[in-house]
Amino acid sequence: MLGVIGLVAMGSGLMVFGFVSHRLGEVLRASPYHYALYLGAVCVWGGALTRLLFLTGSLASFPVLYQNSIYVLLAYGLPALGVTLALLATWYYWSWLLAERN
Repeated sequence: MLGVIGLVAMGSGLMVFGFVSHRLGEVLRASPYHYALYLGAVCVWGGALTRLLFLTGSLASFPVLYQNSIYVLLAYGLPALGVTLALLATWYYWSWLLAERN
């Protein structure tokens, strides 16, 4: 259950970071890559919802659950995809902080 709460918190953090990146993109007149942060948050929340539905449903026996490829793809693959999208969008928007200036 704590894993579900952690994923919900991570998705909420990505949404907040998406709002901040949206504002930065408006100021810098950058392309709207902040939508990748929103999509990443939705993917992470989808993984949390999948875990919650499978754990509270009739398929809650753990040995059987981890052998279900649909569960593994949705509960672990979807958040991994969301975090990867968010990482790429974050790198695009915020890499200027790490760039060396003369």
